[in-house]
Amino acid sequence: RERERERERERGARRNQPTMHANLGSRWPSSPHHRYCGNSTAVSSILAKRLHHLILLVTVVTLSSAGLFLSPRLLSSSAMRAATSSAPSRIAMMGRGSPASYYQPLWRRGHSRDGSAFGPRRQASCKSEAEIQMITKETMKQLKSTAPADSPMSKMIDILDGFMEEYALSNIQANTPPAKYQEILGQSVKLMGQSLKSPHQFEILHRAIREPFDYYRWGVDFFRPLLEKESSKMYGLENLEKIVQYIKNGENVVLLSNHQTEVDPQAIEILLEDSGCDLASQLIFVAGHKVTTDPLAIPFSLGQNLLCIHSKKYIENPPELKGEKQKHNTKTMKKMQSLLEDGSTFLWVAPSGGRDRPDPISREFVVAPFDERSVQMFKLMAQKAESASGKKTHFFPMAMLTNELVPPPDGIKAGVGEKRSAKRGAACIWFGDEVDAQKGEGVSSKEAHARFYNDVVNQVNDKYHILAKARAEQLRGVSAN
Repeated sequence: RERERERERERGARRNQPTMHANLGSRWPSSPHHRYCGNSTAVSSILAKRLHHLILLVTVVTLSSAGLFLSPRLLSSSAMRAATSSAPSRIAMMGRGSPASYYQPLWRRGHSRDGSAFGPRRQASCKSEAEIQMITKETMKQLKSTAPADSPMSKMIDILDGFMEEYALSNIQANTPPAKYQEILGQSVKLMGQSLKSPHQFEILHRAIREPFDYYRWGVDFFRPLLEKESSKMYGLENLEKIVQYIKNGENVVLLSNHQTEVDPQAIEILLEDSGCDLASQLIFVAGHKVTTDPLAIPFSLGQNLLCIHSKKYIENPPELKGEKQKHNTKTMKKMQSLLEDGSTFLWVAPSGGRDRPDPISREFVVAPFDERSVQMFKLMAQKAESASGKKTHFFPMAMLTNELVPPPDGIKAGVGEKRSAKRGAACIWFGDEVDAQKGEGVSSKEAHARFYNDVVNQVNDKYHILAKARAEQLRGVSAN
């Protein structure tokens, strides 16, 4: 059919140019079978051209079958540009469904002109995927070249290498533009490299560094692609409205929450920002030593407001530093007391002293037990602050389901340098009902504290189970589909 169409075009050309054969030096009639017989050079040229087209067709079909044409970098290479530029223009102009469609890579052939199936949207997706993978590979290659073998920096880079592979995949799934990804990754590698060479020393109260470089915005933008937007939600918004109003009135709010991943601060901030709440950057996190001493966590911690403390889980490790750690914690408590007396302080604290872990049998995450003495300490500090300055403190339980994002290792490890995952997942939080910290008439201090503690723990556990059950049902539905 292709030959017949070409012959028809050639017949029309001859009718429009009756002197064409005289130019070729031929006295033969204008028959398609004899028109080139008077000139052997013309015959050789046409045969060579036909053979070139046949070779090009076989090559392209073979590469497409092997999946190599899914790479836009192959299409952009100088060799491929040279090959495709020599192909006849009619091939590029023919529509879908014609033999010429096999000259196109798989991601350019589609079933509709609006981009559905394998149309232009798939083209953009595959092109972005290849670019993001290439950016990640080149960036890590350059970073590794700067680290001496068997050095502490080299070991940390090995951990970062695995993390970045998953991070690239998460950005591909999130449809992050390659230009944006390259900007974020370039900044990240630079900051982490600086942290590896010269770790930042945190004060007891660290305020987020927003200039000349905005660590807060960089950290939020870095982890935003990891959140599945359609699955990440906030609940208890009526309680969030109360929190906002309390802070505006100059009063304090303390969130008593479970803790699941290192990304919890950024997850809270992303969800608050997306809801239109402007309190995200005001939140102060009571943070353990890992996020302020692990070189890979330090750059993200620089963008947060932190009250630095040593968790009870690790305060005796190593034993010779126990006294020094206790003194540090005492100073932190005094600073917290001062913040509560100032008013408009928005605190987040995990009374468990660490992250939740999966159950060894069911492999499902469970809320780590809250330390009762820690809860009592925050309650007493709030009462002292109100007595000293008149600034009231309100307590709200918070349940967090974030374990799909950078989950913790199974065991408890006091050191730094743990491996990290960067898979996408859901982040859900629930603002519980305010818990009354007042003792009440006819109630002993011990009874009042027990009631306060039980109310906080029960709300966190109940709301977490609701979130976990809803997420499990959602994942089962996705798996079934």
